[in-house]
Amino acid sequence: MRIPSDLEPWATRVTLPGSGRQMFCYDAGPRDAPAMLLVHGLGDEADTWRRVIPPLSQRFRVVAPDLPGFGRSPLPRHVRLRPPFLAAALLELAAHLGLRETALVGSSLGALLCQVMALSRPELVSRLVLVDGGLLAMNRFNPALLLVLIPGVGERRYRGFASDLDAAWLSLFPYYANLGALPREQRDFLRERVAARVTSASQMRAYFSSFRGLVTWMALAGRRAGRRASASGIPATYVWGEQDHILPLAEGTSAHRQHPGSHLAVIPGAGHLPHQETPERFLEAVAEAMARGPAAASAPTP
Repeated sequence: MRIPSDLEPWATRVTLPGSGRQMFCYDAGPRDAPAMLLVHGLGDEADTWRRVIPPLSQRFRVVAPDLPGFGRSPLPRHVRLRPPFLAAALLELAAHLGLRETALVGSSLGALLCQVMALSRPELVSRLVLVDGGLLAMNRFNPALLLVLIPGVGERRYRGFASDLDAAWLSLFPYYANLGALPREQRDFLRERVAARVTSASQMRAYFSSFRGLVTWMALAGRRAGRRASASGIPATYVWGEQDHILPLAEGTSAHRQHPGSHLAVIPGAGHLPHQETPERFLEAVAEAMARGPAAASAPTP
C-alpha cells in the first residue's frame, strides 16, 4: 500500500521493544507540542485521517498508526485481534514514542479502543474525542453483519470484492452521506484504498479477526467496560455525523446521555467518517473539544 505523497514526510515504521512488534504510523508536528493520537476504525488505516493530519499538526504532535494487521502494519501471527490486544499495542506505541497527557481521537472501533486504553492507563489521557463510535454506542450489531461470525461466510463475500472492484467501491457508499460529492481526487484515492484492502489476504484476516473479536468481547465485557469508562471523569466529546447510516446518530445521542459530563457535537452533511467527508467541520469540533475544561460532575449537556 503506497504512502500518499502529502503524508510521506511523516511516515515512519517502528519496532516496539517490548513485543518486537512492528507498526507503521505517521508522526507529524512539533515533538514538544501537546500529543494527539488518531486511531482508525475497522477495515481502515491511518490514511483515513489524511485530510486532517496537516492542519492538526500545526498545533499538536499528531501520531496516526495503522493498527496491527491493517494498512502497512504487519498482521501478528496466532493472535486474535480483540480490543484489549489492539489497545495494548497502541499503549506500547505511545510509550515507545514518549507520548504523555495525550488526546485520544478514535473513529468507530478506534473510539472504543481509545476508551479501553483510557481504562488501562488513565494518566496517559488528557481527553477523549469519540468519532461515531465507542463502548456505549456499539452494544448492538446489525444481524446481517453478524453473519461474519460464521467461519467462511464473510470471507467468501470479501473474496468476491477482490474479483469485482466496482462492487468493492460501491460497498463504501453506506459509510458516507454523499460519497459522490467528495472531490474527484479524494474519490480516486478511496477507490485505490478499497482495492488494496480487498486484494490483501492479510488485511482480510485482520478484518475478520478484529470484528469477531469485537463482537465476542463486547458480549462478555463490553457493558461493564462502558460503565467504567463513562464514570472515569476523563473529558469526553462524542463527534457524530448527522447522516451516519452505520451507527445512527441515535446511538451517539444515547451514549452521550449515559456518559456524565460528556459533550455531543453533531456534524451536518457527514456520515460515519466526518473527518474524511467534512474535514473543516470535523476540525472545528475537535478544536472545541480541546478547548473545554475538565468534565463536569453534572448531567451531560446536549
